[in-house]
Amino acid sequence: MTQTSNNPEREVIDQPDPDETLAEVGDEWEVREWMVATLRLFWDQRRFLCRVVAGGLVAATPLAFLTPNRYQSTSRLMPPDNQSTSGMAMVAGLSARAGGLGAIAGDLMGLKSSSKLFIGILNSRTVQDRLIHQFDLKKVYGVRRMEDAREELEDHSRISEDRKSGIIVITVTDKDPQRAASMAQAYTEVLNRLVAELTTSTAHRERVFLEEHLKTVKQGLDAAAKEFSEFASKNTAINIEEQGRAMVEAAAIQQGQLIASQAELKALMQIYTNNNVRVRAARARIAELQSQLEKLGGKETVLADGHGSSYRSPYPSIRQLPLLGVTYAD
Repeated sequence: MTQTSNNPEREVIDQPDPDETLAEVGDEWEVREWMVATLRLFWDQRRFLCRVVAGGLVAATPLAFLTPNRYQSTSRLMPPDNQSTSGMAMVAGLSARAGGLGAIAGDLMGLKSSSKLFIGILNSRTVQDRLIHQFDLKKVYGVRRMEDAREELEDHSRISEDRKSGIIVITVTDKDPQRAASMAQAYTEVLNRLVAELTTSTAHRERVFLEEHLKTVKQGLDAAAKEFSEFASKNTAINIEEQGRAMVEAAAIQQGQLIASQAELKALMQIYTNNNVRVRAARARIAELQSQLEKLGGKETVLADGHGSSYRSPYPSIRQLPLLGVTYAD
């Protein structure tokens, strides 16, 4: 038995939207019309297009043959370590150089990278002038003045630094490939010679300075030696330290003998009278010891001849030694 359902919701048939179908057909028709119109326009203007293409070929062909070939040559330079002392010596040399390097010395003093330092040297007028004379670039570039030749060389040269590796890249553009390679290599050679000259000149200036300073020091030492000898001869200051030690020891010995003689005199006076020979001898010995102590101390004594002339010791006294010691040490 077959059952037939009367529910219309179960019988659904997919049918296209008439409006969307017409829109798609219309778009395709417009594209086709545009393509046909474009092709028809090209066909109608085919003669003009052919003339334009032919004219471009005719104009480009002589330019292609007349335009000179340009060749590029690249040279790479690894700069020294930033912490090396040669860079500082070179900067010091740059400040004393003339002819272009002196003008950039102030700027180079503030640079921390040796690569930038060498780039500044390579772009200097000194390096440019050497290359201009070496390759006769005024004749090559067809200029008369050095300023124009420098500008042309600067336009044909590009010197830059690779930020990652710090390598200096020198690129030279020229009509002659051999000259382009030679100029790129010449940049490096001129830089090497210039650095060598600066290093040599710095060493020469240091040597001259040391020689002059040595002469000055030697003259000062000679004058000091002469002054010292005159001072030592005048004051009999042979060796203040040793003389002081010897005089103190001598004074101590004299003081000990004086004390012993005074004790002996007291003992004799208890036994003998003042006119006794032994008493008078003891007193004379005590007087002599006191006189010797006074001489060691620096006191002038009167001679026994009674004429009032004083006696001065040829050696400095203990009282004079501290004063003489300061000048002696200086």
